[in-house]
Amino acid sequence: MDDARLANEMTLDGIARQLNAIREDIAGVKADLTGVKADGTSVRAELASLRSEMKDGFNASKIRDEELRSLAKLGLEANQGLLETTTARFDATDKKHGEEIGLLKDVLRSRA
Repeated sequence: MDDARLANEMTLDGIARQLNAIREDIAGVKADLTGVKADGTSVRAELASLRSEMKDGFNASKIRDEELRSLAKLGLEANQGLLETTTARFDATDKKHGEEIGLLKDVLRSRA
């Protein structure tokens, strides 16, 4: 800076202008910070809402998973019961047929 300009800036009017410019800059920074703070509050609120939605979705998914597991278990138990019943009936039928075949063989032997 040249001497004339430096002398002009060092007067009370020059200092006052510089202070006013600094005040305006600070006011602008304060306004920007207020906006940033409001945005931060908004982001926090949205994150809390999202967290709540995710928690609700996770809980609903967990409940559906438990219900599905119960249904699958019930289906497996029903299949096992059906298998046991069918096996018992086949065994009983095999035994009855074996007895009847034995009787037929005895009749055929006695006739022969």
